[in-house]
This record gives sequence, structure tokens and C-alpha cells, in this order.
Amino acid sequence: MEKTCLVIPCYNESDRLDTHSYLNELSNNPNLTLIFVNDGSKDATIEVLRQLHSNCDSKVQNRIHILSYIDNQGKATAVQRGLLWADALSNNTPAPTFLLNCETIGNGIIDAKYFGFWDADLATPFSELSWFFHLAKDSDPDMIIGSRVARLGSKIERTVFRHYSGRLFATFISQGLGWKVHDTQCGAKIFKSHLIPICMEQPFKTSWLFDVEMLLRLKKQYGKRATEMILEVPIRTWNDVKGSKIGWTDFLKVPYQIWKVFRDYK
Repeated sequence: MEKTCLVIPCYNESDRLDTHSYLNELSNNPNLTLIFVNDGSKDATIEVLRQLHSNCDSKVQNRIHILSYIDNQGKATAVQRGLLWADALSNNTPAPTFLLNCETIGNGIIDAKYFGFWDADLATPFSELSWFFHLAKDSDPDMIIGSRVARLGSKIERTVFRHYSGRLFATFISQGLGWKVHDTQCGAKIFKSHLIPICMEQPFKTSWLFDVEMLLRLKKQYGKRATEMILEVPIRTWNDVKGSKIGWTDFLKVPYQIWKVFRDYK
């Protein structure tokens, strides 16, 4: 597997963080580094993360980094700040100014070729990361995005509502982008370091559609060539873990947010 650094955005995840799986993956995969971003959680998330960091040997501990904010900023900002911090640590450049307002744990230089983000509940298990690289070995893409395609041989467990609302959403996004993309919202994406400034430097305009904004920024930067830089990978396993932060009210806001995103990126 290529050396990879993943940002794990966390908001009230103390009951869903499988610390055993995290430590097991870090112990067995020396090419993996994790940055946890505690996004103003009101529960014991930061205590769980501190314990995760302290309960491991130095070789694993050096590959665990934590940002912790008092106020909730939303998933888009958590991912953005985690990746910009990762970029600074990998290039040994001055720390971003947003680090002045948060607690940081771990500050060693990050050695990685790919950076990205992964859902804290591991709805997409870490085993899919190796699958990403297996399918990408002949094309060496700049970005790899997971896609929850229900098919023979896969284990994609989604509620009926999430399945059909997801298909409707994907249709709107594909039409707006002009790309044949199946799933922009899967919380498993990785990309090469040179895309971090393009995708992450500017604030996002929406809370839950920042994945779409990333693709629009690539389209604006590279034009039609952007589609040749991205590989959409059908993941083998995805579990609809209970406790999702997306509720009915969020889905009701989606049409307006889609319109806003495509309007602002014209």
C-alpha cells in the first residue's frame, strides 16, 4: 500500500469510535498515518482520542495526530483543517493560523504520497484502502473516490431511504457536473498532495456537499482533464452504522444546497 495520511472528522463519536480497529490497522500497516479532528464534540470524544494516543507504542503513536476544537465548525471545516495541517506537517512548513485556537497532539513530520479522509465510524472498513490501491495500480490516479455500488459480491448495507435518496442526489450531481459519477458522498476519498491546496485552501460554501465542491474546484482548475485524474472505485463493504449525524432536515436542505453550489461555481 502507498504511504497514506487520512483525516478522521469526529463529532460526538465516543460511542462509535472502534479504537481496537484503529490501533490494529496502525500496528499492521506502517504506511498509514491518521489525523483525528475533534470538531467541538459535546460527549467524551476527546477523552477517547487521548486514550487512543496514549495506549500504544511509540512507533504507532508517532502516526497519530489529533486536533481538538471547542466549537463545532462542521464536517467540511474539520476535514479542511485536518488536511491543511497534514500538508504543513508533510512539507515541514509553518503551522496554519487556525491551530492557534485548538489543542494539538502529535506534531511529527508526515511522510505520505496520498492524503484524504475517512468516516470515523469506519462504515467503509480500512480493508477497502488496500482495495483502492489494488484497482489503481495500473492507472496511478491523482484522486480515488469510493462508490457504494450495490452489486453481486459486494456487501453494501444501506436503508431503503438512503439508497433511493442517494441515487436521486447522484443524478442531480452528475447532471450538474457533466460527469458520469455514481457516488460523490461516500466518506472515503484519497488524493495526491498536490491537490490539497486546490481542494482545501478556500472555505467551503456548504456543510454537507463539500465533496461536490472539491470536484468542482478540480473541474475549474483542470477542465475536461479532471475526469482523467479521478478513479471512482466500487467498494466491497459498507455498513450503515447507527448514529448518523445526517437527519431528515438535512435532506430537506439538499436541493437548495445543490442549487447554491452550482450557482457559486459557475
